[in-house]
Amino acid sequence: MEDGRPTWNPRFADFAASIGVVPRVCRSYTPQTKGKVERSIGVIKQSFWPGIAFTDVADLKEQALSWCDHRNGQVHQTTRERPVDRHRAEALRGWSSGYAWERFRTEQRQVSWDGYISYDGVLYGLPSEPPVCGSTVEVSLGGGEIAIWRAGQELARYVVHPTSGSIVMHPDQFRTVASAYEARQKPAPLGHQVEARQVIHRPLGDYDLLFAVEAQREVVP
Repeated sequence: MEDGRPTWNPRFADFAASIGVVPRVCRSYTPQTKGKVERSIGVIKQSFWPGIAFTDVADLKEQALSWCDHRNGQVHQTTRERPVDRHRAEALRGWSSGYAWERFRTEQRQVSWDGYISYDGVLYGLPSEPPVCGSTVEVSLGGGEIAIWRAGQELARYVVHPTSGSIVMHPDQFRTVASAYEARQKPAPLGHQVEARQVIHRPLGDYDLLFAVEAQREVVP
């Protein structure tokens, strides 16, 4: 807060403006201003999490979606309607695809010099064109897929690999890199011819003027 006004994170402010939402700051220690949000979190903690067991993130996500479907099929105490029916009647539109929306859930990763990025313990390869080795790219995760972006351009997309420590190579990762055999067959030059340097000849008096040296005349008797 500055002078009573909130200072939003630039990324959050961009996201809110993109979806047409005007955020508001709730007063401290006044839960009634955000009671619905607090209540939803409590329902998840008390109804979904206790006693749950899962093998991996995919299994947990499947159980969570099943639980949501069950809850959304029950009549809500406030609206007296089932959320699934209310949602269908509102005919909400989904988000557009592409980087315009993906950018809000990306994480930055550094590309190694052999063309890999590390995400969740797995190395994913990138194509050799455009060259991105040593640069920073953005990674987004959704729908069981991982997408890798740079400057709004999608470089690669993979199905998420479940095993940590694995290496997933891109088919064009080393396309522009010569093989070891080709490198051995290419003759190595013994020397390189370069252009001769041009030397500029100037009168010595020019240097006297440059360094403010007064020329002394020799007096011959």
